[in-house]
This record gives sequence, structure tokens and C-alpha cells, in this order.
Amino acid sequence: MSFYLGEDYSSHYGENNDLGTKIGLVNIAAFLAQSMKETIKYDSCDENNWDIIEGKYPLSNACGQLGQSYQDYTCPNGTEHMQCEVDYNMEQMATTHAKWYGAPGPLFCGPKDKYPHSGYWDYTFECDFPWKDPPEYCGDYLGQKAGRYDNSEPVKNHGNRTDVEGCCWWGRGVIQTTGICNFGMLK
Repeated sequence: MSFYLGEDYSSHYGENNDLGTKIGLVNIAAFLAQSMKETIKYDSCDENNWDIIEGKYPLSNACGQLGQSYQDYTCPNGTEHMQCEVDYNMEQMATTHAKWYGAPGPLFCGPKDKYPHSGYWDYTFECDFPWKDPPEYCGDYLGQKAGRYDNSEPVKNHGNRTDVEGCCWWGRGVIQTTGICNFGMLK
């Protein structure tokens, strides 16, 4: 992974050519724009569960969405020393998630002995009834108005996973970096 910040083009295009600097500044501006869109606009640090399959959001999307397998990524040549070993006993829950009505709860991972299989997020489940006596509220995340985790049956993601073991490598940070290659980011 690299970030192009420009280079000196004067040897190619004559003295005082600042083309490389301009390209570098455009790259910085694009990075900051993407940062604003993902992090500020959506208040998102962790990847959202958004890959819907047959009307269900598989909880195993933590392992990868659109057929990807985040834990199977490798670092590019020359950066293998930055690759993290997958810890199959690791447990983690995302801190951010989408906020629309019925939005899936935060992604999570954990070993098969705790989660033998994972189900799906049921966005149709109604759970917010503040007018009842006593009032009833949704309890999976702050501000939740509908939905719930449903682990009653295994549900496959596009990568055919039905578990969340070793799947703690979903997108994080400003540019939603995924996988086991740790370029100085906390995973």
C-alpha cells in the first residue's frame, strides 16, 4: 500500500516543473474528501453490514462482503512483516454501524465454540414500544428503533460462511481498510 505524494519532474520536463507536487496535492485532497464522506458524514469508523442476501443481512458478513474473505488477504510483497496472524479465538464487536430504521447492528466476531453458526439481522423485527406499560425498547445498540440478531438458523454470506470465527478483519478507519495487513492501524 502506498500513497503517492508527488515527485520531482524537473529532470523529465525542465526546471521548476511542479507537476508531481500538484498530483500529490490532488491525492491529499481526494483522501481528505473520502475521509469526510465516510467518517464525518456517516459517523462511521467500522464497516456496516450492508450485503443483503435473499432479504437477509448475514451476520457472517463480518468475514467479508460481496464474496470477499477479509482474513485471507495477504500483505503485498515486501510488507509481509506487517501481516497479522489470524487469532481464531479473538472476540470483537464493532463500535459503529448504520443508523437507518432497522439498520443491522454492529459487526462482531468470535470462536465457533461460542458461535457455532451465525444467522442474520432481522430488520423487520419491531422492538420499540415506548407507549406500552412498561415501555419496551430495542436493546442491541443505542438509538435502535427496529431489528434484531437472529441466530436460530445458519445463514451464509456471499463467501458461503455461516460462522464468524477469525473474522475480526472487517473495514475500519477513514478508508475502511480491511484484511490482516497491519499498516500501522489497530485491528
